[in-house]
Amino acid sequence: MPSRWAKALERCGGDAQQAFALYESVRISRTARIVWSTREMGRLYHVAGVERQMRNLLWKGKSQKAFYHNIEWLYGWKEDNCLEPR
Repeated sequence: MPSRWAKALERCGGDAQQAFALYESVRISRTARIVWSTREMGRLYHVAGVERQMRNLLWKGKSQKAFYHNIEWLYGWKEDNCLEPR
């Protein structure tokens, strides 16, 4: 299976500069979203007081499937769609 870089190079007709720009644009936005999401989930999991009560009320009754749906962008990423913005 070709690497993400090889896919970017192929998509850009062999132009390495364009391929790097494409690869970088997708990679930077994805990794930034991962970092932000991780920090936010850490903050939400460790709240106290009123914030904890609000979090629990908002999450009450949510199925596990609903939680997974919210992070589908992370786990739905595959080699065949790795160069598509999500």
